[in-house]
Amino acid sequence: MTEKPSSLSFLHPDLTTRLIIVILFLLIIALGNVFGIYDGMVNNNPTAAFNSFVALLLYAIPAFGLFQLKRWARMFELVLSILFVIIGLVIMFGYSVTMGIITLVPHGLIAIYLVSNDCRRAFGLKKEA
Repeated sequence: MTEKPSSLSFLHPDLTTRLIIVILFLLIIALGNVFGIYDGMVNNNPTAAFNSFVALLLYAIPAFGLFQLKRWARMFELVLSILFVIIGLVIMFGYSVTMGIITLVPHGLIAIYLVSNDCRRAFGLKKEA
């Protein structure tokens, strides 16, 4: 299992550095959607505010579940990441290569990590070797 820096020793002992990076990524995207909600409300665009609210939930809920090492959060984020990889491919080949790559790469890396032995061990799905 990947060791955490000593400054993070107050966290759950099974929480790996890479999992913390995934959680921080999800929370940053969720925070951006908070601003999207505000922007939708200020510009009297309830559809944009609602879309940002849904996106906020899709990023924040699994982030908090992953932080607590909940198995449902790992599976939920894995499914979402695979879905976003597919969406990224569609965007890349149908609309914009840059936006497709921006969508595909982080979610692909998250999906790869969530199926890794290191992550499975952190969630108690694989016994220590």
